[in-house]
Amino acid sequence: MKFGGRLKYYLVGFSIGIIACLIIFKGRGCEWLPNPRVLNAIQSSSIYYNSQDSCLMAENGISQKDIFLLLQNGDVNFKESNTERELDTYRLNNLDTESELKKYVIEHNSLKISFDLFELDSVVFISKINGLEPSANCSKLSDIAIAMYMPNDMTLEKLSSNALRLEKGFQCEMDCFEISQSDIDSLFIFGNILFNYSFPNKEPNPLYYIEKEIDEEVYIFKVEQGATKTRLYGIAKLDDAFDKGKIFSIDYLFSENPNCDCHQ
Repeated sequence: MKFGGRLKYYLVGFSIGIIACLIIFKGRGCEWLPNPRVLNAIQSSSIYYNSQDSCLMAENGISQKDIFLLLQNGDVNFKESNTERELDTYRLNNLDTESELKKYVIEHNSLKISFDLFELDSVVFISKINGLEPSANCSKLSDIAIAMYMPNDMTLEKLSSNALRLEKGFQCEMDCFEISQSDIDSLFIFGNILFNYSFPNKEPNPLYYIEKEIDEEVYIFKVEQGATKTRLYGIAKLDDAFDKGKIFSIDYLFSENPNCDCHQ
């Protein structure tokens, strides 16, 4: 077959693949395309906002869930974005860091947000919300950056969308604590993610600690999110004598487990 014929068949096959990617799979598996690549870069970074942003969102009926739905379903307005890298300084934890900055404007329905992406540091700041300026009341609030986490229900749904895998010793702990499979299923519906102790941006696999009350006992579950599997690693029980109001060490709970002997 001549080169022209081979090229024709190649282009036809390539076009079919693009159509399947964009229409049939709704963009899944096409992370190399500009729009999903930008959305993925922001979602996989640590996202920060401040009290002024929170106040502005409340005044305009915008929730944190709206922000993450925007990042799941939005379109990047490349005309209004600045994709050229430029050095800038951001402040986090009272430290100033100079890094390369890109600015992206993302739109979905009536929501339009500008994000400052320091991609090399995996840090993102919300800079504008619908082009609005903080009101007088909001401007009085702190501009110190605070972390924004994906809402509890969205995170649980994301974890449960993968196949569940019980790692070594986990089934033994389920038997030891008399925890059933239905309890595990309800964990991903009614569980409370301890975001202050979890690592949602850990590479390559985010790590979560989820609290759940079962038969009037409180348990902490150690869960890791993989690309296609959600792995359950361990269960820790909070004793009645434990002061649940105090800050506790997650690592201690899982390293000192007198109730079961399942990981030897």
